[in-house]
Amino acid sequence: MNKEKAQKVLEAVLLKDYDQLRELNIIAFGNSGRQQMQTACITALDDVKGICNPRLSHNYCVVDDIGCPKCLKALIVLATA
Repeated sequence: MNKEKAQKVLEAVLLKDYDQLRELNIIAFGNSGRQQMQTACITALDDVKGICNPRLSHNYCVVDDIGCPKCLKALIVLATA
């Protein structure tokens, strides 16, 4: 993900603009616990792939559930770099 897209994604996450996230082809990933706690990961962030968003479980999440602290921190760093 490049800086420009990261800025758009960050803005959409902060504004809870789920339609914009879908238009940007952002995919959330997480198990049912992450869905209930709204801490789903953003799969397009290379900096945290495999660290906080393991792909060895079933995906229950949609963009409405994004909220993983590691993913959000990586997104902020990328968007403001």
